[in-house]
Amino acid sequence: TMVKVKLFVYYDEKYPTNWLSDKVAKQIVSFLEKRNFEVIDASNLKRVLTEYAGKPHSEEAVVVFARDVLPDLVLDNPANPTANSPLRRYLDAGHTIVWLGDIPLYYVGSGDGTKRSLPSNACQNVLGINPAQHLGSYHRVKLTPYGLMYGLPVWAGSRPHPPGATMVGVDILPLASSRHGNQVVYHGFVASYARSSFSGFIRIYDFVMDKPLAQEYLEALYTIAVMRSPIAYLFNKIRELSERLETKYNTLKSEVDSLAEYLKKTYGQSESKH
Repeated sequence: TMVKVKLFVYYDEKYPTNWLSDKVAKQIVSFLEKRNFEVIDASNLKRVLTEYAGKPHSEEAVVVFARDVLPDLVLDNPANPTANSPLRRYLDAGHTIVWLGDIPLYYVGSGDGTKRSLPSNACQNVLGINPAQHLGSYHRVKLTPYGLMYGLPVWAGSRPHPPGATMVGVDILPLASSRHGNQVVYHGFVASYARSSFSGFIRIYDFVMDKPLAQEYLEALYTIAVMRSPIAYLFNKIRELSERLETKYNTLKSEVDSLAEYLKKTYGQSESKH
């Protein structure tokens, strides 16, 4: 059965952001809007998360966050949220969120534009993911085979998570890592809560975004949002490549054929003269 996928991008300038500047947010929104993403504000974000939390698996939703502060509307208790939040119930139902910028659930934002810090275990309580570390400096990430399969570009990040989810039923698939002493930490990952290892809470690009993103970063963001499996992405790439090769082959073949024809005529004629 074909799964219907509905694509959304969350952007609401009344609500705060942190590392993801307005300029970059608008760049992301206009890039995704041209590719069939519907722009939703905070109240529509709450509606989408709540609606899809109860939807059958034949309908799937993806929300890319173009703000890196969660609005209070999508948490069950904005001062100390739990896994009963609309955000987590939506993920448990098998849908996807793509998160960029600062640590998820580090802050909560209100409609008056203010933000406040959440308890340090909020990320663990809501998402079942170990709280992120503050490295204090940027570290160039190493892409895992999955990160490479998705065509992710390399970036330098500073807010990674230690490996391993701490909650039962949450699987972590690393996309980008760096090493600190003898510990490997994850700057990009897919935390999956339901059927597919490739849907769930996807985190990439843990750096301050105050300058426009290069095209390859936008393309990779789109790919990871819409491809439910890096294998599918690879197959698409291979198909594109083989189509290009086939075109080249046909062009070359017709050139070789006409050269052979020409040689046959010329060579044939000189033969017949003897």
